[in-house]
Amino acid sequence: MAKPLVTLSIEEFGFALATLGAEDIAAGLLKPMYGELSEQHWELVLRAASHSLLSKGLIVRMEETEIEIEPEFLKMLMHFAQSRGMIRAYSDSIEQEKVLTIHQGTDNNDTYLYHLAVDQRVHLFTWTEPQEWEEELFRFYTGQQEPFIEQPTPFKLTEEQWNVLTNEDNHTALDTLMNDWEIPTESHELLTRWYESFEASGRQVDNLSIIRYTSDQTEIPLPDQALLMLHTEQGFWSISNDNVNSESDASIEITQHSRASFRKQLRAWIDRFAAPVPHP
Repeated sequence: MAKPLVTLSIEEFGFALATLGAEDIAAGLLKPMYGELSEQHWELVLRAASHSLLSKGLIVRMEETEIEIEPEFLKMLMHFAQSRGMIRAYSDSIEQEKVLTIHQGTDNNDTYLYHLAVDQRVHLFTWTEPQEWEEELFRFYTGQQEPFIEQPTPFKLTEEQWNVLTNEDNHTALDTLMNDWEIPTESHELLTRWYESFEASGRQVDNLSIIRYTSDQTEIPLPDQALLMLHTEQGFWSISNDNVNSESDASIEITQHSRASFRKQLRAWIDRFAAPVPHP
């Protein structure tokens, strides 16, 4: 049986959440788009959204004092509003801003909810399973361009070195920094290639993170750890802190990926979020 796919505008999504009593989440979606509107203007926006949901069959009955939401859509909305764990992918490197979140249910046996927002204006929902995520995330970050190399080439920096390289007020030449830091000569070309790509991208990186929070938290916390990614025509890179739970000094690993190594890294992150699934 085909899984249901729900497509919403941001206004429809906001109205549906407000109907459930999740006004704070709805406001968080709509206010960045509309700013501060008068009560009359908000009423016009939400009324149009309600009639659109009714025409799509996602609202099955609408009266002045009661709104009945289509059962499967209602289940998705409740899952979204109640979830306290998600894997979150963000990308704005391929000419549009995309945010993919996969939400864990409050019951460990629940299925997962897939939510894709494109430029915040279009929202897609469906149910999903862990074995589908590697391909979804791979395409999410690479799009139609796959600038991979044959063999992955990693190198490491200290956290202090990383902070210097990414500090916009730093004007020291890269060659000088590499000599001062005694970076191995064999890593000079790779570090230079990465740094030039980083600068050419406008220092914009995509990211993948896992977020979990407790039921008494009113705001979604910052992730404990995030995987950063840099996608350019010359290569696909990831940046990770591979000593995040260690007592030793933090070590930032930067890798220029092959197709296989990037897929392996995605699988490792998926397995951190969900029960490990068999991999070919």
